[in-house]
Amino acid sequence: MIDDLITAAQNFAQHQLEAASALLHDLPEVRTLIAYIDITDQAGAAHRAYVACDEALMRTIASLFLDEEESDEVTLRDVSLEVANMVIGSAKVISEERGVNPFSITTPHFVAFERFDLPCDTTAVLRIGSDTMLIALKELR
Repeated sequence: MIDDLITAAQNFAQHQLEAASALLHDLPEVRTLIAYIDITDQAGAAHRAYVACDEALMRTIASLFLDEEESDEVTLRDVSLEVANMVIGSAKVISEERGVNPFSITTPHFVAFERFDLPCDTTAVLRIGSDTMLIALKELR
């Protein structure tokens, strides 16, 4: 499941932001806008999938999507929800196409604008330009 989330995040960087991405080994020590979507696989296992972007990346995304030069915090929160929806929704399609552990998703929720230190089972960090996007997965039951 995390592999599909990583692939979806890399596709997002490439196709939506027209930027290359690279996997990093360490969690960023910066404030991030954190959103999540709960997912349930066909076996009934529930997970929470997080997407967290640093402020600079979220401002870049807001600028591209909304054509705004300067977005306020409310707008950045809305954009973080949309990014989570796009990345995790894309991972859902990838898993369905591969026929490997397809899952259903719920609506996105905003968590916070802070350093990501939530307990998770698996994390991956992508460097997109000079910015970072974190993908994390936590089993719920």
